[in-house]
Amino acid sequence: MKLFRLVCAAVCAAVILSATVYGDQGAAIAAAPVPKAKASLTPHKATYVLHLLRTRSGEGVRVARGSMTYILSDRCDGYTIESNVSMNLSFADGNAQKIDQRYAAWEAKDGSFSSFTMQTLENGSPGKSYRGSITLERDGSGTATFEGEKTEVFKLAPGTMLSTAHTVALLGQAAAGKNFFSGHVIDGSFDQGPFVVTATIADARDGRAMLKKEGAAISAGRYWPMSLAYFPASSTGYLPEYELGMDLLPTGISRAMTQDFGNFSIGFTLTDIEPLKPEC
Repeated sequence: MKLFRLVCAAVCAAVILSATVYGDQGAAIAAAPVPKAKASLTPHKATYVLHLLRTRSGEGVRVARGSMTYILSDRCDGYTIESNVSMNLSFADGNAQKIDQRYAAWEAKDGSFSSFTMQTLENGSPGKSYRGSITLERDGSGTATFEGEKTEVFKLAPGTMLSTAHTVALLGQAAAGKNFFSGHVIDGSFDQGPFVVTATIADARDGRAMLKKEGAAISAGRYWPMSLAYFPASSTGYLPEYELGMDLLPTGISRAMTQDFGNFSIGFTLTDIEPLKPEC
């Protein structure tokens, strides 16, 4: 089950895009250049509580509880990303499921290379796990290799971005007053390969610190509510596979977020945050 995808340096409500806004996403994005925005992402460790926001009637999720710990570290010439998600789900038919996901990645700051691993446990038993690497040329074209039960190689279109580069691009667009941005993104958090991500960016707002504790000031200040829709790059459909809403600070820290899977949506509430020192 796809509980969470790391698309940004950190990922609340946001405006949900309609299918008519997306249009023919594959054709519109293919030639999009990679923005060369400059930004510095703030190393931090954040903890979120997960809770069910909405579910459709009939069979499906009735209860969702869990937590996520997200760590972004500055390693001089790259960033490391770690995410631990634990989720308990209860369904209308009486069944229950516990899912744990552990994701780790290193991404070069110049956007040229990434390595990643994903481990999944379902009710305590090993689920889908894999590892891999991504290599990008200067124009964003390249390859992504996933090694799990089988090895799969994806060819990446020009303009493809790693997740941290995508976050920087989003921040650059937001700071420039742009309200819409699209691009190919890959980070290894799903084994489906690259996604086309379309984002709507609302006007900036000011927010107080989310918590009252030392170091929590990094969750305060101007932020942009954003809504991101994810289409597998190989898809020709008009509806996204899922949507992500987040309130993103200029530092790349997300104050809060929502994730919509269609049949149900999950909210992420920030419960702890602390700044981390760069490693260089």
